[in-house]
Amino acid sequence: MLIFAHVKRRTFIIFFILLGVLPDFYILSCVLQNACWAWRLLSGLPTFIIGICLLLIGFGIRYTVAVRTTSYLTFLLQIPKALFALVHLAVHGSMAPDKALLAALVPALAVAALFWILFFFVARHLKVRTQEIACKGLPPAFDGLRICQLSDFHLGSFARNHRYIRRIVAAANAQAPDVIFFTGDLVNFESSNALPYLEDLSALKAPMGIFSIRGNHDYMHHGPFRGEERETDMARLDGIEAGLGWQLLVDDYRILSKGGDQVAVIGVENTAANPIFKGEGGDLRKALEGIPEGMFKILLTHDPSHWRSEIVPRGDIQLTLSGHTHGLRYKLAGPRPSHWKLPESAGVYREGGQILHVSPGLGSSFSFRLGGFPCIDLIVLKTESYE
Repeated sequence: MLIFAHVKRRTFIIFFILLGVLPDFYILSCVLQNACWAWRLLSGLPTFIIGICLLLIGFGIRYTVAVRTTSYLTFLLQIPKALFALVHLAVHGSMAPDKALLAALVPALAVAALFWILFFFVARHLKVRTQEIACKGLPPAFDGLRICQLSDFHLGSFARNHRYIRRIVAAANAQAPDVIFFTGDLVNFESSNALPYLEDLSALKAPMGIFSIRGNHDYMHHGPFRGEERETDMARLDGIEAGLGWQLLVDDYRILSKGGDQVAVIGVENTAANPIFKGEGGDLRKALEGIPEGMFKILLTHDPSHWRSEIVPRGDIQLTLSGHTHGLRYKLAGPRPSHWKLPESAGVYREGGQILHVSPGLGSSFSFRLGGFPCIDLIVLKTESYE
């Protein structure tokens, strides 16, 4: 079944032409016109491979591999090649041929090196961030509770890189957490993205349990399935998490007990106030039904825009944990342009007695990270008197 509409066919075609076809045409006709056939063939090979990948994506064949290959080739080769063509076009009439070639080659290689660093260093340079968060109304027995927050694995990005996943698991377990919360986006496009890592993920341990919610990618809107097939694949992913021993919270809650005290852990379907991202209509009221009045609440919600839109106005949820943003904290001479649409994008935010923690997460749907290093968050809860 053709699913080009689902993967934004028009956008793919536009970028394929702008970053592949047009630069190749210019380079072959103006730069390599006298080169041997091998160099000319090599220049156009990435565009040809991406064209094959787009056909595979359109037909839903080897979907994740095709998207990942397209991602790598686009950023590591096509964008630098397009920049080379633009610079050469701009300077070739005013410079000697060898100088024009050098002037175009330097920025292209610099951009390629930048993406190489983002793909192969930043995206795998795992960090562990520990912080104390003081909360109003935290029951005494939960003072010092060690929460390990994991988010945004995007397991389809790693090409069966078991070593990286095992590093995450080992680092998380080394924090000796009391409880682990996973705040969504286990996969990129389809439940099969998780299958190679089941044994690795099953090694995650926490005495009070592992609780999870769905992220926007876990609804499979970005993948090869539609309709009933998509629903079936979602259910398959739910089963995978259950098999790992994770408790998936879908507009539901669980009670954690310790030393005679209790707190409620609530999880909602993906809810987004930001128009850039589609929510799934999570029902917070339903999720809270039955929780005793005045009980300390920890809410798991994937998209942090939900906090400002619905949670803050309620005023009765002390701690919210989110992911989704991948730590979008780009800076341009001070201002953070990412904050124009995602004001709560990484770290801790407070509004009265309510707190939001946004994790930068661990992976990325395009195999690299622009928002910072992947991160495991260890949160140590304290009563507010510790501030």
